[in-house]
Amino acid sequence: MGQLNELQIKAAQPRDKEYLLADGEGLYLRVRPTGKAWVYRYKEAGKEAKLSLGRYPAMSLAVARKKARAEAEKRADGVDPREARREEGERDRVARLNTFELMARAWHAQAKKDRQWSDSYAEKVMRHLELHIFPWLGSLTMETIKPTELVRCLHRIKERGNLETAQRVREAVQHVFQYAVDVGALEPAKNFVNSRTGGLPSPRARHYAAITDPQKLGQLLRDMQAYNGNIITRAALQLSPLLFQRPGQLRLAHWEDIDFEGSLWRCPPEKMKLREWKKRDIRTPAHLVPLPAQAVAILRDIFPLTGPTGPIFRSMAKRSEATRYMSDNTINSALRTLGYDTKEQITGHGFRATARTLIRELLGWDREVIERHLAHVSDEELGGSYDRTTHFEQRRRMIQGWADLLDELAAGKVVELARDMRPSSNVYQQGGIGAGDDEGLRVAA
Repeated sequence: MGQLNELQIKAAQPRDKEYLLADGEGLYLRVRPTGKAWVYRYKEAGKEAKLSLGRYPAMSLAVARKKARAEAEKRADGVDPREARREEGERDRVARLNTFELMARAWHAQAKKDRQWSDSYAEKVMRHLELHIFPWLGSLTMETIKPTELVRCLHRIKERGNLETAQRVREAVQHVFQYAVDVGALEPAKNFVNSRTGGLPSPRARHYAAITDPQKLGQLLRDMQAYNGNIITRAALQLSPLLFQRPGQLRLAHWEDIDFEGSLWRCPPEKMKLREWKKRDIRTPAHLVPLPAQAVAILRDIFPLTGPTGPIFRSMAKRSEATRYMSDNTINSALRTLGYDTKEQITGHGFRATARTLIRELLGWDREVIERHLAHVSDEELGGSYDRTTHFEQRRRMIQGWADLLDELAAGKVVELARDMRPSSNVYQQGGIGAGDDEGLRVAA
């Protein structure tokens, strides 16, 4: 069969199945219902292979023949055209990531997908790079970045007192450099970033500020009762020590999650502090939070304002979908309004430590029951996989006892635990005060 001409090419009509028209020297016109395209056919290691060259008429017959000859020349030199194209595509892809910023954004997109980051965490990681690295190193190519340039960036962060941020930025940069090695844009020997780069000292461990003195807690409760700000904020503020769940979990609560009849708050996995994959796993159970009578009363009070559906703690200032929840800083802002230092005295997250400490010390409940109410898994080896106990009924009694104790403290009563009734490791198992008795408490006006 002779070579094709333009008339034959234009006259070729699609059929039910694609077919090929030979031009010679491995060049074919592939005709499909969706259009026509050029392919180069050859054999490699005894097997037939095809290489797409371009679509017709965007690629003319003359250009297609030229490309086919070029591929034939590669084969004559012992090069597989498909492998050569793959390598060329890889080089082009790496060439497009020719600056630190482009490489970092490519790593970030891949890491978010592979590690299933939440949107908020992914945004935080990128924001750190945008603020602390890109202005100085973003336009430089990976191989030209010097260790001293990165160290200066890290020290700028440290000198502003943000040592933990410096550590996180260094970790992100370390991942970017390793990603550059993985995609072939950087030689392994040129990857100088590791956990020692910058000589950053380990940050001092700081716990969330929390009040663990009963009398000081009583004063805080009275101050919260006197809060004269937004009524929705006041409700969230009062529920924080009562339920001692994470502030973000409370902020995202919906009325659909509340069962008034059963005095229960059902927290879906997607609103919990979990890895993104676990939030989406249909096997992940909801966290059940029993509601004491005091919490039910607070919720019923604001139900006419934000119910019957949607966010409980709706932003009253803005109604858009993006800002329909109250701010994640609302509770801390309210505490500061009341005159409390949220770094040194009490923070919204600190109510968890307050309850964890005083329920154990004053009410004597077993630590495992408290930990499950905090949505912590068992700390035993493989506990998270095999121990799925929720201690729900015990937690219901515990949370009501805790709410009653807070009422006593708010009323100004002095609550002390008799020395001979301090919790021991077997109090709960013996059915003593850990099972709901209050004989170990002394309450005085």
